[in-house]
Amino acid sequence: MRPGRVLALATALGLLTALAGAAPRRAAPAQSATVSPSSDLFGGYSYTHAGEANLHGWGLSGSYRLRGALSLVGDLTGHYGSFAGADLSQLAFMAGARWTWRAGRLHPFAEGLLGGARTSASLEVPGASVNDADTDWGLALGGGADYSLNGRWAVRALVHLRLLSGEGALDTDPRLSIGAVYRLGR
Repeated sequence: MRPGRVLALATALGLLTALAGAAPRRAAPAQSATVSPSSDLFGGYSYTHAGEANLHGWGLSGSYRLRGALSLVGDLTGHYGSFAGADLSQLAFMAGARWTWRAGRLHPFAEGLLGGARTSASLEVPGASVNDADTDWGLALGGGADYSLNGRWAVRALVHLRLLSGEGALDTDPRLSIGAVYRLGR
């Protein structure tokens, strides 16, 4: 995905989130103010620094609250870019647990995820094309915060440090994401 398309997608998500936050609110019963959503869906812009390459892309995740502040999380990301003339792409899926502190409109969280990342590289030179792909396994540790706009919508920012093990080496790839959260079930 080109950086221009990613920027357009991030802008559209930001505008959608702003419009959702500006929508008139219905008065909620006093009892529901203390009830947390049972699950949420996140979509937004994602950046990672993989090796020497700066990759831009998208992030999708979903969570299901198990009990209290503990949730089960699934996270899918796609990052794209180029480095030294090669086109790069990275698709990652990770799953794990999230611990969320809920106080007011700001909900900070910490999470730990396990999974893998499929990285592909292709280089085209006159008369030849070289392609390579591999899958690395690892974990992601990090956290972030949701800022509630209303009962259903929030804005999320998160940071992960992904530790990926493959081909006898350990890569540490930081990842930053920002986007919109839609909360299900209240």
